[in-house]
Amino acid sequence: MTLLNRKFAQFSAMALLAALLSSCALLDPAYEKPAVHLVKIEPLSSHGLEQRFRVDLKIINPNHSGLSISGMSYTLKLNGEKVVKGVAGQIPEIPPYSETTVQVDASTNILAGLRLISSLLDKPGRKLHYELETKLRSGWWPVPINIVEDGDITLPQ
Repeated sequence: MTLLNRKFAQFSAMALLAALLSSCALLDPAYEKPAVHLVKIEPLSSHGLEQRFRVDLKIINPNHSGLSISGMSYTLKLNGEKVVKGVAGQIPEIPPYSETTVQVDASTNILAGLRLISSLLDKPGRKLHYELETKLRSGWWPVPINIVEDGDITLPQ
């Protein structure tokens, strides 16, 4: 490697490092992670061992800039069993300090639902633990935003 090539490589590496560091400085230190809440699940038609659902998810943007989402994936667990899984694209931009409810389609394997019913029959209780795992992909940020919401649902008697 000639001296000129070595100097050019060093300069290129330094310029790349400076660009990476300055892009980190542009990130907003007051940025808050968005929230995703499960609003409603509505059964649709079933095909074979697959049941389809329409899921309403509320996405909350607590930041002072709009939230552009290029895609998302989500999984709903009930009592530890993955019962609903889905993906969505073409989600409208969520304005600053606002919330938007999006309707997405999801599916479940009926066998997973049967395992859940079996576990409910084995250990009857009036509470059902849920966990909603969501990954949001922003149009400009290469790393997904991971959001987990969990809680208990009290079943009617």
